[in-house]
Amino acid sequence: MILRQAACLTLLAIPAAGALAAEPIDLTVAEGTPTDTPAAASPPASSGGVQTAITDYFDAWSQRVAYARSTQPGWSSPLVTTSALLEQRARYDVQFQSIGNGSSTVNLGGGKGLDLIVGDTEEVQIGDIPYVIHETPTGKGEYSGFADWPAFRFKQRLASSPEDAGDYVVSAWLQVQVPTGIRQATNDAVTLLPTLGFGKGWGPVVIQGTVGAVIPTAYEGKLGTQIVSNMALQYHVLDILWPQVEVNWTWYANGQRGGLNQVFLTPGVVIGRLALTNRLKFTFGVGYQTALAPEFRRSPLTPAYNHAWLTTARLSF
Repeated sequence: MILRQAACLTLLAIPAAGALAAEPIDLTVAEGTPTDTPAAASPPASSGGVQTAITDYFDAWSQRVAYARSTQPGWSSPLVTTSALLEQRARYDVQFQSIGNGSSTVNLGGGKGLDLIVGDTEEVQIGDIPYVIHETPTGKGEYSGFADWPAFRFKQRLASSPEDAGDYVVSAWLQVQVPTGIRQATNDAVTLLPTLGFGKGWGPVVIQGTVGAVIPTAYEGKLGTQIVSNMALQYHVLDILWPQVEVNWTWYANGQRGGLNQVFLTPGVVIGRLALTNRLKFTFGVGYQTALAPEFRRSPLTPAYNHAWLTTARLSF
């Protein structure tokens, strides 16, 4: 997902800040932060009947979210690596990418959007449409516009335990990306992104990772199938700080980059969750991503960029 968009000079990277409440901002650590996982919520009950069941479903939404959160760790999501945790939040990322040929690309939104916990162990994401601004040293070949849309993701949590017990999570998800981008920023193909995510904590130390694929449904000879893996090492300190280092790896199984590997190193820090109201919690973060491999080649452009500043803002509710 990251790296296919990167091939179009639009890496995913990185969530949407929502509307602030009218009451004053309280920058204390919120209840339900990673150090205080919600306790002993129960799954909501249904009273029967189709119409009643639908009404009950929406009436019990908050209870369902509390139960889902209470049965998993309360870690912070890394900057790049998608967390296996169920999330309910709006997220907006911005990436400032510098390419080895002197060009640069700004990616607004990062294709994150809105995450909703829709069941005790299920989550859906409605992605935003990234907007990219590409500039060159000479001005030739510059463009701006919307990129392909990571429209929908369904996540199924397979196993989990809160921090005071096993402190782990395993989930699987499928994302669908549709070719809505302008000519310079589209793959012209619906793309499937199946992924397995996992995480394990040992006190303040947390490892979160993913293994997945980027599978175009057309133009595979050009785009190629990618095997993508991300691994994040985090350390939780002072209640709200999550310094981290991530390794993001892609292998191009075929296509114009067939046989190549691409590796990025991403140190950074995530800060949160800060209480805005009883329910609204704000998180933000910044990181610096550097390409470790391969050596720069102009055609096909690999790595997708040389380095990038990454920022993220998230509003949980």
